[in-house]
This record gives sequence, C-alpha cells and structure tokens, in this order.
Amino acid sequence: MSLARNTIMMIILLTIVWIGFILVTFILAYTLFPAIEYADGDSVLGLVRVFIGVTVLASWIYGWYKLTKIWFYRLMLRDRPLN
Repeated sequence: MSLARNTIMMIILLTIVWIGFILVTFILAYTLFPAIEYADGDSVLGLVRVFIGVTVLASWIYGWYKLTKIWFYRLMLRDRPLN
C-alpha cells in the first residue's frame, strides 16, 4: 500500500503545482503583456505591472520550493522504517 499512497501523494502534489502554474501564468499575462506592448502609455504603470509580475513569479517559485520540500519531507519521514 505504501507505493500506491506515495503515487497518489505525488499526483496530488503535481496537480497543486500545475494549478498554481496556470494561475501564475494568467497573472503574468494580465500584468506583463500590456506593459511589454506599452498599451497603457504610462511608464509608471508599466513599471508597476512588471514589478507585480516578477513578484508573483518569484513568490510562486519560492512557494513551490517550500511546498515540495515539506511534502517530500513528510512523505519520506512517514515511510522511514523504525529501528
């Protein structure tokens, strides 16, 4: 049963990461593309959009790293045999 549980846990982790990736991609497209295309015409608004986009991307990468680290730690600690 341990292999099946580990496989399910990995699928759940990948699903969470992919949903987060889709959400971050939407936010980046909404904030960065108008700034790149200079659709607003305002430099300050363009810089704010770029700052928001980079902050969201960096936060997602850091969150993904922490989630994966905690998830794998719990997964490995649970499967460790007792001495």
